[in-house]
Amino acid sequence: MQRAAPSQKAAPHKILPVVTRVIEQLDKLFIELSGSSGQSRRDRVFQQWLSSGKASPSGLRHYISALGDQFDDRKRREEFSSRAQQILLHLQSGYVS
Repeated sequence: MQRAAPSQKAAPHKILPVVTRVIEQLDKLFIELSGSSGQSRRDRVFQQWLSSGKASPSGLRHYISALGDQFDDRKRREEFSSRAQQILLHLQSGYVS
């Protein structure tokens, strides 16, 4: 079996709609707390998370952790983590807006 050339793009990852909705909420929270540099850092973290193969409901904790690691300020990181966990609780209870 031949390997794809490095310049070729890999097949797109499939993400469940419920995971997509949670990611949108997590991203909004991250950008709200991180300011103007948040979008580029979020994009980088998202691509790394997607490449890790953990793009499932159970992998969302990895995504939250990776986003949280982007905060230098401990209080900001804790606020993000706490609020992100609340978003996951909504997912676990079957409610995702």
